[in-house]
This record gives sequence, C-alpha cells and structure tokens, in this order.
Amino acid sequence: MKLHKILPAMLLALAAGACDKDGGMLTTPGAGETTIESSGKDIVLSIEHLLDLALTVYWNENGDITLSDSRVEAPDNAVSNTVQFATTETFASVYEQPVTPGVYYAQFTHQELNNITARLGIEGGSTSPLFVRVKSSIGPNVEPRYSNAKEFSVTTYFIDMSTAKYLDASRGETGRTLVSQNLDGVYTGFIGAGAWENWWLQEGDNTVWGNLGEDGRSFFISSDASSWNFWYPGQSGCYYTTVDTRHGWWSALFIENLTVSGDLSGEMEYTRQANQWTLTVNVPAAGTYKLSVAGKALLYNTDTTADGPAVEQTAGFGGSAAALTFGSAAQPVSVDLSAGETTIVLDLSDPRGWTLGAGDAPVIPAVPQQLYFSGLVNWDGFDDTLTLTDADNLRYGGAHYINSEWGYRVYTEPDWNAAYKGADDATPLAGTLIAADSEGNVPAPAAGLYVMDFNMKDLTYTLTEIRTLGWAGVNDDWSVRPLTQSADNPEVWTLEFEKTAETPWGTKLIVNDDWNLFFGRGDEQGILYLRTDSSANGFEGDNELAAGRTYILTVDLGKQTYTFTEK
Repeated sequence: MKLHKILPAMLLALAAGACDKDGGMLTTPGAGETTIESSGKDIVLSIEHLLDLALTVYWNENGDITLSDSRVEAPDNAVSNTVQFATTETFASVYEQPVTPGVYYAQFTHQELNNITARLGIEGGSTSPLFVRVKSSIGPNVEPRYSNAKEFSVTTYFIDMSTAKYLDASRGETGRTLVSQNLDGVYTGFIGAGAWENWWLQEGDNTVWGNLGEDGRSFFISSDASSWNFWYPGQSGCYYTTVDTRHGWWSALFIENLTVSGDLSGEMEYTRQANQWTLTVNVPAAGTYKLSVAGKALLYNTDTTADGPAVEQTAGFGGSAAALTFGSAAQPVSVDLSAGETTIVLDLSDPRGWTLGAGDAPVIPAVPQQLYFSGLVNWDGFDDTLTLTDADNLRYGGAHYINSEWGYRVYTEPDWNAAYKGADDATPLAGTLIAADSEGNVPAPAAGLYVMDFNMKDLTYTLTEIRTLGWAGVNDDWSVRPLTQSADNPEVWTLEFEKTAETPWGTKLIVNDDWNLFFGRGDEQGILYLRTDSSANGFEGDNELAAGRTYILTVDLGKQTYTFTEK
C-alpha cells in the first residue's frame, strides 16, 4: 500500500558484529525500547472519504546503534524497519509495510487502511480489532525486536474482491472482468484478445497489476510503479486467463479450436468481439441432446514467454448447460434443442457463468477500415485517410501533411453527411469531436506534418508534429537510423540499408525519438499501424530480403504504407 508519508525507522533492538584490528568482536547492545503512539483508537472507515487521513502512528527515536568500542561509529540508517498490522495481539498472521529510515510517523488514508484490513481478511462492513506494531532489524541473521502493540477498533467498508476489471493498455475501462470465485486473489475468465494485446488488471481495492518489469519474465506480475502492462502472445483469439495475485504469476491458455461431438458434431467458430463459440447444425427432431465440447490449447505461463514455445494441452467443458465447468477434458452436457437448423452457442462472455445452448450467431457490426478527412489541404474529396489500428476502440492512426486555413472535417465514411467537427474544447493538437450538424470544423495546426491519432469510440483526437523519423530493429540492431524526408512530398521518407542478419523482433519507425510513438505491426504486411505503447511489436517484412544486398526502405506516412526495393 502506498503511504502518504514515508514510514520512518522505528528503531528497535539491534545487534551487529564486526572484527576490530586486534581480532576482537565488536558488539552492540542495540537500541532502547521504542514506544509507539497513535492519533486515535476507534476508527470508522468511509468510502466517501477515501483520500482523507484515517490513522497516524508515531514513535520516539530510541533507535541509535551503540557499539562496544567507542572509537567505532555505527553506520547511519542501518536499521530495517517494518510496520506490522494484525487482527490478533499475537501477530500470528501479519500484513507488513516496509519503512524508509529517518521519519518517525506514518499516515494512512481511509482507502489505504481499508485495503490493509481486506488483505488481513477482515470482512467489509464489520467492526474488528486491529493491532499495530513496528519490527526493526539489522540483518537476516539477527533476531528482530518489536515495539509495543497498539490496539484499535476499526469499522471497515465493503470492497468487492470477487471481480477485477480488465483495463486496456492506457488503463481505461473495457467492460470486461475476471472473477475470483473463492475470494482468494486468484482471478480467472475467458478473454477475447487481439494478437499482442496489452492490458492491466485492477482489483476491487484499486490495486493495479501488470507484468513484472523485467525482460524474459512475461508471466510474472507486479503492482509496483515499475511494472509493465500485461501482453498476450501473437495469436488473436480466445484465452483462458488466470492471474494469481497471491503468488505473483499469470497464465494465458490459448484455445486453438473447439469441436462438438456426441449426438451432434462439428467444428465450432470463435467470434472474438462477442467471446462466443458457435456451430450451426440441423437437428433431426426436438429433444435433449448430449454434447461434448473439447479442443486443443496452448499454455503460456511462467515456464514460457509470450513468444513461446507454448505447452500443448487439451481443453474441455462439463457441468450443465446453464453452469459449465472448464478443464482439460470434456464431459457430456445435456442441451435442449428445437428441430431444424439451429445455432449452438458456447457463451464465455460472463466470467461468473458460462452457458451452452441454442441461440443466435453473434452479429458483429463491420468496422470501417479507414477514417476519412477533407480540408487538410483542400476540400476536393476524401483522399486523406487514417488506418484502423484498434477495432475494439475504433481507433485510427497515421500521419498527414496539414496546410489548412479554415480547419478540416472527419468522416466515418466517404459521405459529406457522415461528418464530425471539433467541439468547444477542441484545439489544433487535441480535443473532442461532435457531429457536424452545423457550421464549424476541427481547428487546424500550423502547416506541417503531423501524427494523427483519432478515437471514434470516445470521439477524441491528438496530433503530434513530426520533427524526426527513425528506423530501429533491422538486423536486430536497435540503434535508430534517421530517414530522409522527400523534398517533393513531405509525407514520404526513405532510408538505404544493407540486409546483414535476421530481424527477430520486427522493426519500428520511431517518431521524434519517442519509443511510445511509432509505427509498428498490425494485421497486414506493408501497412503501417500507429502505436503509442513501446511494448507493442514492430512491423515485419525485411526477413524476406536476401542478406548481403542493399535495399531502400520507402515509407509513405500519408498512405500508411512501407516498401522495400533492392538497389
């Protein structure tokens, strides 16, 4: 938990040893007893006052180390201090908060203290005793000493730890969740994920989990500020996802396929946006049919990386049609079906309960692959477009040269009536869009080449002027090579290079030396996809080139394309 004030050194008993020049042993009797006090006894926590202070604990400074040889000075800040919380005065089970030496009080907000009580297993909405003390030590081989314990009566508010939110790469809400069936910090569920999709997990106490910020440890988790976002492997599809916050790991079981067998049979089809598997069948007569649903799966976990190699497994469903179970093998499930052509639907969208039965095949609205513009330079038509980079969030990106006196408009299709303009808060570089049912445009920036990032789900946009464009990753070399801008067309850039080695991770076009603003990989080769997260992958294609030869990379930012041409 994050402290508003860094917890100080509660200097309790210390013992240390070192040899002096005569071979004797330096010893210390340790510090005097430390006594803690507090700013209250009865604490009532409120969800209406999350950031207000609920508890202050402070103590005296009896913590200086004294050594048997007065000629030797004890090191500063040698004491390691920890504030401990428990529900019993024996402190048999504790929650610990490390302390930075040098400050002699600690403050906790309503939210911080309520989160601590939840970790101790205190039920939300209840009144319980809470004990606090300080542990101090100077090394792993020295027994720590403890301060006196303070007892409080704490009334908590309820935190729903049964559900955790699946957040997008920018920590925005997606409406998707994972659940902890046993309220034990282990969250599971099926997620329809895109290839290399980035995400975070937010628990009910607002703790946000991501990847441990270390290379090669794709499935270890952390809630520290240094954590990275999670990312799925390179296959787009259905993943049974587990996040274990108790032991610090997560896993992604990719469901390669599912087959129905039994009284009816066939290969099911997955629709990622609906998180459903479907199979259309002809039922000979109305009745109850016994069906088994099973398939092949690939497990990615702490023994692998997101790049694999994955562990091959089997997957199957059992239980009842209204309350399915999931495991490594299938059990027959009874399903009531009507006669005639019917669609069998395996619905995995609700992590609290999966179902199998007759239904309608999901209808997923077609997402336009491009966003159209007019007025960037002239109003002759809809030749200026951005490429779809995120279908779930209707996000489009690219770059264009803008030289507009009166501003421009945005179109969801090449139709003058499908127009958007800037809202009242709109500026040349960022703002909100509204339907253009009256006069007005999106305000134009100063003439120049700009990265354009438009979110048509939230109706927001950002522009960034392009000062430099560099290429990194070719030949597995991540130094940034500058491209040359065309004198005839400011949207076109080129770079001459020699192909000398494999490029295992793809390549990136870095804008303004900002690794969080680049063009990388998407669904199609030859197309540039705007990315705003450095963990996203680069585009491929140069491994098809012959080693030992010289090529020219040509980038057309206006068309969002790239090509390689042998010199």
